[in-house]
Amino acid sequence: MDDQFDISRRKALAALGTIGVASAGAGLGTSAYFSDQETFDNNSLVAGTLDVGVAYSAHYSNWSADEDDNLAGDIRMPAGQVGTADELESGEVGLPANDAWLIAVESTTDAEQFLSNTLYDSYNDGDLGPCPLDEGDQADGIDRPVIDLDDVKPGDFGEVTFDFILCDNPGFVWLDGTLRAASENGLTEPEADDPDEEAGVVELLDVVQAAVWIDDGNNYQNGTESPLAVGSIRTVLGMLGEGSLGTALNGDIPAEEGGGAAGARNCFSGGTEHSVVFAWWVPVDHGNEIQSDSATFDLGLYAEQCRHNDGSGMNDEPTGDPGGDDDENGDTGDDDDNGDDDDDNGDTGDVEGAQAISFLAACVEGDTPISTDITVTNVLDTDDDGDATAVEWETDDPVDVFIAKYSTNFTTYYYDSPVTSGTAVTGEDGSFAGGTVETTGQFADGRSPNDPCPDGFASAGKEEADELGILNVD
Repeated sequence: MDDQFDISRRKALAALGTIGVASAGAGLGTSAYFSDQETFDNNSLVAGTLDVGVAYSAHYSNWSADEDDNLAGDIRMPAGQVGTADELESGEVGLPANDAWLIAVESTTDAEQFLSNTLYDSYNDGDLGPCPLDEGDQADGIDRPVIDLDDVKPGDFGEVTFDFILCDNPGFVWLDGTLRAASENGLTEPEADDPDEEAGVVELLDVVQAAVWIDDGNNYQNGTESPLAVGSIRTVLGMLGEGSLGTALNGDIPAEEGGGAAGARNCFSGGTEHSVVFAWWVPVDHGNEIQSDSATFDLGLYAEQCRHNDGSGMNDEPTGDPGGDDDENGDTGDDDDNGDDDDDNGDTGDVEGAQAISFLAACVEGDTPISTDITVTNVLDTDDDGDATAVEWETDDPVDVFIAKYSTNFTTYYYDSPVTSGTAVTGEDGSFAGGTVETTGQFADGRSPNDPCPDGFASAGKEEADELGILNVD
C-alpha cells in the first residue's frame, strides 16, 4: 500500500483498500447417529489502510526590514559563507538550520518570533485531525505550490515544515521530488560573463542548497535533530534520475515493531503526528550564473506500509504526469502546427493545454494601466489533477494582450484589435485569425510574474487561478 502527497500542483493518491469476505462451515452427521454441528460463520478478511493526512507551514527570509521585529536579541551572521553547528554560541539557533546557517538568533524564543515574522503560507497548520481523516486533511484541498518565489537572490533562505499522520498503519516515508521544468530563460549580460556559467545548464538546481531533518514540529533544528541529507536541491530531492524516491526518512519506531524486516530503518507509527523540515538557502558566494534561471518541481511525501517490507522502496515511477502533450512546440491539438482557429479571439475548439494555469493577466496598449475584471466562462481542458490548462475568458473592458502563466512560462496572445473575450491555452504558439500567440519563459524580454505585460503595454488586471475558481474543477 502506498500514499503520495505532491507541493506545487500535484495531488495525493487516494489510499488503497479492498474488502474480501469468505465464510466457512464444516459439519458431518446422519439420522442414524447422535450428531452435533459447530459452525464458524461469517469469517472475513478486511484490508487495512495506509492514508496520509498532511499540513504545512512555509517561511521565507529575503532580508526585509521587518524580519527582526520583536526579537529580544541580535541577529548574527557567520564568519564564513555558511555557519556550522560548532560555530553557534550557547543558546543560539541557526537558521535555516544549525548545521547550515546564514543567520543565528540568540534564543529559541527569538527563533520562534523570527519564523512568525517570515511566515508566508500555511495549510492545516496546528489543525491536523486524528484518524480517520476528514476531507480537509487530504492533499486534495491544498492551495499549491507551497514554494512560489519569483526573485530569489544569494543570501535568501527559507523552509517548509510538513506535518503528516499515517492512518491507520505504520509506514516507511520518503521526502521526494520530481523536476517538472528548468530553464535558463536566456542569458543576461552579467550571467554570460560569469566564469561559473555553463551553456545549457540551469545552475539554479545545483547552487541552491537544501537540508532535510525529522522535526519536533517547531520548524527549526534543535536538540538531537540532525539532517538526514544536505546538498543541492537536485540531489536532495532525488532529481538525478527517474526511479529515485528522494530522501528516506527515519521514523519513530523500529521496523520490526511495525511488522517490517529486521535491520530496516525505523518506520513511522500510525495515528501519530510527525514533522519533517525541508530547508533551503542560496549561498552568498554564488551570484550571476543563476540570474533568470528558473525551476519547477514537485515536492511531496511518499509512503509504503511497514509490514512485510524492508523499506527499500517499490515505486520506481515519477511522482505524476505533469499533463499536456509532448510536442516540442507545446501544440494544443490543432490539425496544424500554428494554433489556427475559427474566430477572431484565438479560440481553438478541441484544445489541450500544456500545464495548469497559475494566473491570467490582461494588458492594454500604452503606459496607462486600467483595472478590469477577468472572468473565466468555460474550462476547456484540465490536467490530471483537475486544474485548468485551457479556458475561455471575458473582460469588462477591451484589452490588447492576454496572458496565461503556467509553470515558469507565459503564453501571450497579441490581438490585432482590442477584444473582450477569448481563449487561453497554455503552451500555444503560432497565429490565428485576429492575432498571434507565443509561449516564452516568464523572464524573457524583461518580464516577470509581478510585471507580466510585454514592453509597450500596461496592466489591465491579473487574477490567480484559485481566485478564478479553476483549480480542482473535475
